Amino acid sequence: MTTSTKGKKKEKIFTNLHINLKHNGEREFSEQNTGIWWENAEKSLPPGARLLSLILYSDATNVDTLGKSQLHPIYLSIGNIKNWRRNKKDAKQLLAYLPILKSNNITERKSETFKIAVRECFHKSLELLLDPLLKLNKNGIDLFLNNEMIWFYPRVSAIISDWPEAATYCLTYKSPMSKHPCHFCLVTRDNLADLNLQIDDITPRTHVNMQQYFNQNSGNSVCIENISNFFWNLP
Repeated sequence: MTTSTKGKKKEKIFTNLHINLKHNGEREFSEQNTGIWWENAEKSLPPGARLLSLILYSDATNVDTLGKSQLHPIYLSIGNIKNWRRNKKDAKQLLAYLPILKSNNITERKSETFKIAVRECFHKSLELLLDPLLKLNKNGIDLFLNNEMIWFYPRVSAIISDWPEAATYCLTYKSPMSKHPCHFCLVTRDNLADLNLQIDDITPRTHVNMQQYFNQNSGNSVCIENISNFFWNLP
């Protein structure tokens, strides 16, 4: 995929290989394909295959001036496309509108049963929507790009959302007063603002350790909901 303007040299806006950039002897990060995640994901693919980076974005949005009606769109973009081009609105694709459960009253909305139903509905919807990705994990997909057939394996590289929605994706407790409120790591609430924390003091949340806590029925110790996370099934 290339783009050009009259009198200017064509510029590639799509990449499918990891690049290790360095500046003054230090590693430099810019586009997604210069990152460590891309490097590791690329190594996990079969020889000859290329990585297709998928970026998801979702956010429930009011669609009337009174704030009584909402839609919950989820969009897809491709991380292989360079940042400047990917930030344009035509580089994103609306995938679907996620269902929004409605409660009959405030009491029901605050009940634990309703909250569990909302979380389960969200993840079940994502499972149905992204099921084709799971089916492509076995053999990948051939895409015709720049007059060339390329063998890709799609991987979800990033999910863009606000904090409450990130908690729904990760199934972490939404309360900022919980013991481990961060959906990235297991640093306690009291230490999140500690500028003297060392790298060894920060335990990241991963699909591996979160599954272990879930399977051991000890998810409450790391502030995750007692619901299986669909994203644990993705590579």
